[in-house]
Amino acid sequence: MPPPREFEAAVEAVFAALPAGSALNARHSRMETRSGTYFQAMPARVDSAGMAGMKWVCVASNADNGRPDLPHINGMIILNDLDTAVVQAVMDGDLITASRPAMVSLVGARRLARADSSRIGFVACGVQARAHFDAMAEVFPLRQATCYSRNLKNSQAFAAELRERGIDARAVTDPRLAVEDQDIVVTSVPISRPLDPFLHPDWASPGTCVISTELARSWVTERLDEMDLVVTDNKAASASRIKWQGQFEADLSDLVTGAHPGRRNATDRTFFIHPGLGVLDVAVAALVLQRARALGLGTTLAR
Repeated sequence: MPPPREFEAAVEAVFAALPAGSALNARHSRMETRSGTYFQAMPARVDSAGMAGMKWVCVASNADNGRPDLPHINGMIILNDLDTAVVQAVMDGDLITASRPAMVSLVGARRLARADSSRIGFVACGVQARAHFDAMAEVFPLRQATCYSRNLKNSQAFAAELRERGIDARAVTDPRLAVEDQDIVVTSVPISRPLDPFLHPDWASPGTCVISTELARSWVTERLDEMDLVVTDNKAASASRIKWQGQFEADLSDLVTGAHPGRRNATDRTFFIHPGLGVLDVAVAALVLQRARALGLGTTLAR
């Protein structure tokens, strides 16, 4: 995996390339087999890497299926040379899938959160919460964390980990406490389970930046118009996936290219929804392949 700054730069480069047409996030193809279980193909093209590729991601609610010992997300990524179409690599996609959302959030947070943000709230305390804390801690002077999970043991374990890192962290049983009086709020409720929205935008204090990696499905989206700025990763990709019927003022390409200024003042309440783009997985996978080749890693497969 690339180091964080290189990872972040690759994400920024993709969002700069999309409006220029030098990267393409093609339409996803998804097959659902039962509630909470689906199989999804995410094809994309990244000209700067000379690659076309696809992430094949499969999600199952294994806790409900009686197999909690199995991961509920399984992904693979395949890369092809853009000119010859020859397969270049097949790689595990789980680590990239787990790490990529936090880097997208960081690219957005640099432009949507206050630079002095020190308090962070988490709704759901799993893989994404940990990845997001690591990413945000690289940039923001985080000192306090409030952790909420439907499973109190999960939030208590996460808070204990953060305390070991010198953060004043607490686990709470009321999700409102993880939203109110926070500078940054990260919501990452797993998308494999049916859910009634339980978070209200009016809980967010002046100056808060909310980051939702889960289609804003845990939020009462009818109230999102109350926020000062609502942004997504890609307007075209989000239109059919997010229940909110309002208009996004900007997407991440607008922020990265400077077409939109992002946060305008210290009291703006900003809301960033990013359901995820396959083109980012392909771009990062191409970077991983480049690094692996340089290091002499990987296995050559006969065809």
